[in-house]
Amino acid sequence: MNARGASKFFGSRNSKNVKESPLSHSVEPTGPLEQVPLTRKPSNLSVISSSTATSLYWSSSHQYHLENIPDDVLREIANWCNPATNLRVSLACKRLAILFRPYLYNSVDLAYTDLCRAGLKVFSQRPTLTRYIKILILKPNRNSGWTKSLDKSIDEVWIIDVLQNIASQGDLPLLTTFKWYGKELPKDSFWLTLRTHCPDLRNIGTSVGQRTLQAFKSDDHLFAFRNLTGFHLFTQVLERWTMFNYQMDRDLPETLWEMLFHSQALEELTLDGTCFSDANAWNLKPVFSGRWPGLRRLALGNVFYDDSTDNDDSVCKFLQEHPNLEQISSMGNMSYSPTAMGCLLSLPKLQTYRGRLQQLKDGGKLTQIRNMILTDWFSPSANFGDILGNLHHLESLTVCVNFVDDVHSQLGFYDRLLEKCSQLKYLEISSTSWLSLRELSSGLRLVPDLRTLTVTRVHKMNSNNLTKSALHIASQNLNLREFTIRDVPVWDHLDQLSGIFRTKHLGHYTVQHEHGERILSVQEVGVGALRQHYRRSFSRLVKDTQHL
Repeated sequence: MNARGASKFFGSRNSKNVKESPLSHSVEPTGPLEQVPLTRKPSNLSVISSSTATSLYWSSSHQYHLENIPDDVLREIANWCNPATNLRVSLACKRLAILFRPYLYNSVDLAYTDLCRAGLKVFSQRPTLTRYIKILILKPNRNSGWTKSLDKSIDEVWIIDVLQNIASQGDLPLLTTFKWYGKELPKDSFWLTLRTHCPDLRNIGTSVGQRTLQAFKSDDHLFAFRNLTGFHLFTQVLERWTMFNYQMDRDLPETLWEMLFHSQALEELTLDGTCFSDANAWNLKPVFSGRWPGLRRLALGNVFYDDSTDNDDSVCKFLQEHPNLEQISSMGNMSYSPTAMGCLLSLPKLQTYRGRLQQLKDGGKLTQIRNMILTDWFSPSANFGDILGNLHHLESLTVCVNFVDDVHSQLGFYDRLLEKCSQLKYLEISSTSWLSLRELSSGLRLVPDLRTLTVTRVHKMNSNNLTKSALHIASQNLNLREFTIRDVPVWDHLDQLSGIFRTKHLGHYTVQHEHGERILSVQEVGVGALRQHYRRSFSRLVKDTQHL
């Protein structure tokens, strides 16, 4: 299960009597909890007509029934609501189900195997539903995110055949974004079908597996799109790479680069041929010849393997020509020279960086970075030096640590990690072994302004229950507003890359203030020894023990 799934899980299951459709939520909970806003700015405030305004005025002194609410008002309400709320409203009656259908199927994320299977069966039987889809994301052959779940693999060829048939019938007319996260690249005729029958498709992405890694040809239909706003080509992370006899840094077809260079409206670009931590299947250096004025997100694999200065001119020139970059990800063991990293960190709008800590050793003081996702696996003795201290605007930090040995104190790790970035407001820590929540809570004293915390750790038998640990964390950290604790079985870098953990217990906790008291709102779900799912929601009074 992934980050987005947790918010959808807790947000869409408040009503015990609501029967959900197979597509009502994309995933079960995990991850750095991404909160879905309760409201959002409507796309168009002008949809309320004068007749509607008159009706609203007239009804101010009368009882207002559902049948009296005009359709345009209901659509406006749907614009302001999140998907979970729209789902519950749509189940109230047939009229609301029809009115809210475009908002329910506007964005579809089939995020694990069973959801792909159920969703595609529904779409194949009711293709009219797909006519509302603008964003379609498929992640077949991923587990549902729960431990002891019996996930069955799915035939990816069948999935592509179903989608190709739907698209060829003209039932994906509004599709603007399609992303595929399978084990292998879809067949080439599929991309021709999308290009022919989805005229608004401008953002495409696909994973590549061991069989199709180096099977690209210059006449592939995947490279025949034009005027793209997003393109994503990356290696799969669903299974371990076992192939060793492949050509490193192989040139990609010229037609790919022509497609990209002619897409002047490009806003998102991912090119990652990482097969192992230190190897890249494709030569990606031509990317630095591209010029996209609106480029905001860039993710690259191992373009360079060392910090040589040979490519400084092309890299710095590229970065200077893209001042609107907001997010940059450096996959694998991508290396930069001090000059190149200085140019990168000097980008005026750069907000988010994902990569290794050592990549930031030069130029950190120049940056405006607010969100940092570190891909290193830190040992308990890791020394962060002044690197994090130079990131004066840092508000969000994600790290992974292995506390497998008992030689070094966990509290000492937190002291070294947090002492130089006391301004943090969001912290996510993932541990490949058991993590003491009490020691973590004590370490959080160094970040007094922390608002949100997410913890993933390996489950330990006979450890304190989550509620007791959550109350202790809330009592010691007065400014903490919400936090998530997830217990999982032993995991490794493959789970981290895919973003999917087999969750055993998950707790989401929100601190509320009522009548001068701090109340902890508890929502906990999990899987028992016999594969039974449990769920509990309640509140507890938080006793202030910060002075202890």
